[in-house]
Amino acid sequence: MMRTILLLMITLTLGCSTVKGDINDGVPVSLLEIHVIHVEQGDATLILGPNHITLLIDGGNAGKGVGSVVPYLKKLGIRPVDGIDYMVATHLDADHIGGLDEVIKAGYNIKKKIWFNGSNKTGTVAIDQFFNTATTTTAATTTAMLLGEVIDLGNSAKATVVAVGGKVIGSNTVYGTDENDKSIALLIQYGGFDYITAGDLGGGEPAGDAVCTGRSTTQADVETPLANAMRVGLLGINGVEVMHVNHHGSESSTNYNYMNLLTPKVAIIQTGSGQDDNYQHPRKDVVENVLGKKGNCISAPAALVLQTGEGNPIGEKTSTDGFVVGDIIIRTSGAGSFEVNGSDSAEPNENAAAGISGQPFPYDP
Repeated sequence: MMRTILLLMITLTLGCSTVKGDINDGVPVSLLEIHVIHVEQGDATLILGPNHITLLIDGGNAGKGVGSVVPYLKKLGIRPVDGIDYMVATHLDADHIGGLDEVIKAGYNIKKKIWFNGSNKTGTVAIDQFFNTATTTTAATTTAMLLGEVIDLGNSAKATVVAVGGKVIGSNTVYGTDENDKSIALLIQYGGFDYITAGDLGGGEPAGDAVCTGRSTTQADVETPLANAMRVGLLGINGVEVMHVNHHGSESSTNYNYMNLLTPKVAIIQTGSGQDDNYQHPRKDVVENVLGKKGNCISAPAALVLQTGEGNPIGEKTSTDGFVVGDIIIRTSGAGSFEVNGSDSAEPNENAAAGISGQPFPYDP
């Protein structure tokens, strides 16, 4: 009986939104919110700190800034006049940065800092517009993110840079050199809650992985040293509660070491229409063999796989095992449990089948 009452209290507490009308209305808050915005093939995530601090990580492809991100901000009550505190471009691929300049052009001033991965990649419209538009904000310029840098999200919540430029925290070794492997990885923590997001970071092919999972990639393995480094210095043995799956569920990422070391309860994949025919995101080898624990090399419990959209176009390698739930919202008070909810922004809508609405997920002990 006491356990039932406790779970009910946690659910009611987490069900209260951080944002009530105006983001700066002075309402005391204590929840960390992570909003994974459905931008089809691409990434865009809004972090709302317990003290109203806002952090936008990526902005989807061109057209998704004005078409998806800005409407989402307004729906939350975050107005252009309020601005956004921080912006991060995990790397310089168009499906991650193409919409960021559109957010700024829609009137959202970036008040404190704009970071990128320090890449020297040039020559695309998305890159030029991102860097040029950044100069019109109070942040005024873009800054290369540094390993170990910490963004204070308020009330002890923080985002730590655990990988950037192919390096991982605590090491000077360069594990990967292509643009995807130079992605910024942020470990977001609040009390006992841990969430990892890392752009298109690669998992390579550690020994035995291809045989067990079927994964195949030319990207380097940055995931294994990253997971090991986080376990030693920031996480301990319990891993993370939520994993934002790298590279939209591509075979290039999410190797068996990353899964076994981080043991996520929930795995989130941002995907949808707008893919090239050969992408086939998310892949069966990742969703089913790694996250779903069908591979005999997976020792971690299977994760609940939530997708913002269905892979499109679907190919023979595309998995449909994950639950399509549209925008994904995670809330936590930093103590005991977290809540995950979906929206009605995608078809098919599988929120009911996923069974996530209002269900508290306990932290790792």
